Amino acid sequence: MFLQKMNANPTAELPSNPVVSCSLKRKRPPKIEIPNVLQEIQADKLKFKDLTPRNDPVCFSGMGVGVSAIKGNKKFMEDTHKIVSCLNGSSNKGFFGVYDGHGGRKAAEFVAENLHTNILEMMVNCTGNVSKEEAVKAGYLKTDQEFLKQGVVSGACCVTALIEGEEVVVSNLGDCRAVLCRGGVAEALTKDHRVEHEEERKRIETKGGYVEIHRGAWRVHGVLSVSRSIGDAHLKDWVMAEPDTMILQLTPDTEFLVLASDGLWEEVGNQEAVDTVISLCKNQKKLGSIRDIQREDDVCHGCVNVSPSSKLRRVSLVKHQKGSKQSPRNKQTVDSGKDLQDDYACENESPPTKSRRISLFKRKNTKVDSPNKENSAHKKGPASMGLGAACKELVNLAVRRGSLDDITVMIIDLNHFRCNN
Repeated sequence: MFLQKMNANPTAELPSNPVVSCSLKRKRPPKIEIPNVLQEIQADKLKFKDLTPRNDPVCFSGMGVGVSAIKGNKKFMEDTHKIVSCLNGSSNKGFFGVYDGHGGRKAAEFVAENLHTNILEMMVNCTGNVSKEEAVKAGYLKTDQEFLKQGVVSGACCVTALIEGEEVVVSNLGDCRAVLCRGGVAEALTKDHRVEHEEERKRIETKGGYVEIHRGAWRVHGVLSVSRSIGDAHLKDWVMAEPDTMILQLTPDTEFLVLASDGLWEEVGNQEAVDTVISLCKNQKKLGSIRDIQREDDVCHGCVNVSPSSKLRRVSLVKHQKGSKQSPRNKQTVDSGKDLQDDYACENESPPTKSRRISLFKRKNTKVDSPNKENSAHKKGPASMGLGAACKELVNLAVRRGSLDDITVMIIDLNHFRCNN
């Protein structure tokens, strides 16, 4: 009835009843006006650096170090690492670090770019172990303070090794770990900073914080499972950035150092990791030594300028190789003159020239000395060509056992730096 009145008298005033007025105002809403500030932002100018998934595995080896990394069951890869193999142009100095980010990648990236610089800056003119430990601590704290100014919530655990001559300075924050191989035996150089450890838990509670179990693990305020890190501004009153540091002297039995994030150590034990590296590096060396011996034999045989169509010559070389493998090394040295005569006789030709006698003599010396070369190679520790394969195998081992975390493994051949020194 009200509508009929409205149609009869369009100029009539609307009633003040809010229910009726709302039911009548069913018009299309006005066009939304976007502020000019938002209109000026163009899509092609946006930086998608942190939005790009980093799914490609990383594998590298060379200069006495190998590293392998793979993304876990996260949207983005949060691990980073740093390799500075020649500090100040010296081949026996280097800095190495593995950084495990959480809550984003920002902290791990910042640490990888700045931590080594800050540590080296603090280490200038340092003498004595105490002063060096304090310098490393100052470098960590400076990096933490600089990152907190960024206003980002993420954090990063760290493990670093600074090699200088016969000395290695190892430091860590959080649950990244450094394991040394000393004479084939694993030796943990760092201690995991996790909330379930009584010492760390008491420190947090003394400062007014609390820990509780969440998702099967003790966590600071039910959030973070590590008690030390760089970043984590929202928990900084309880999660400190002071590292534990130890200084190690290189000796002939200190073979290599494994730096890795907790993605590896949650699935693979310390000794198992060391055994895996030793096994793979030895296999690589055996393959390399066999190829070198074969290559040397081929070169020496090539020096004997004989036509390939000479059937007698080919047969004599086969017999000679079989004889050299079956006879002891000492017997080869004593009977070298007799074997040379047999080689000449099987040729069924005139006595050899001087150049030919020299080439055959080199071949004999090569076969006699090759076992010594192979044995000496095994005493030098892991070969650089096997470090990358060992890192990759450790990563794959953790993945096969069900690790869903990001994994980064770095292996440092300590003999490489000790020998250069």
